[in-house]
Amino acid sequence: MRKPKVTAKFRRETEERLRRVARAAEVFIDGEAFKGIPVDPALNTGDDYRVDHEKFIAVKKTLLRLKRLEPGDVGVITWRRFRDQADITVPADAHPCAVRPGNHPVTPAMAEAFAGRVAVQELDWRGCPLLSVCAPIRDSLDDVVGVVEVFASLAPERLRVDTLRY
Repeated sequence: MRKPKVTAKFRRETEERLRRVARAAEVFIDGEAFKGIPVDPALNTGDDYRVDHEKFIAVKKTLLRLKRLEPGDVGVITWRRFRDQADITVPADAHPCAVRPGNHPVTPAMAEAFAGRVAVQELDWRGCPLLSVCAPIRDSLDDVVGVVEVFASLAPERLRVDTLRY
């Protein structure tokens, strides 16, 4: 498969869209509820996923609403640091580059977001370019408790994030 060409204008427009969603996510994701979702993969395996469902569902509903802020193929997922890696905490979408929860390296953009700053990164998934914006999730004391990642395909319309899931 040939790598699709991405124009500077399309990349800039996509980044602007993702930044708007990430900014809204910073404001609307309840960091206190997010903190209440356990992250230890030893507790959350197979059918034995121990979670405070009320908090999990509240955060997931917020993520699903955020996806509707911008038209098109926007994906949203949240991460928490677990040991020296990142763990998918609340997926609204399957992250195409994540092998499985608890087994994802902290990317430079995630590290920036864990440090309290918004960061942009380009990812490659099976030859398809993705653009991702990572933003911090804060609790009521303004401490960073996680990261929200908003991503979209930079490929032509025929390759959307929705089709990358399979």
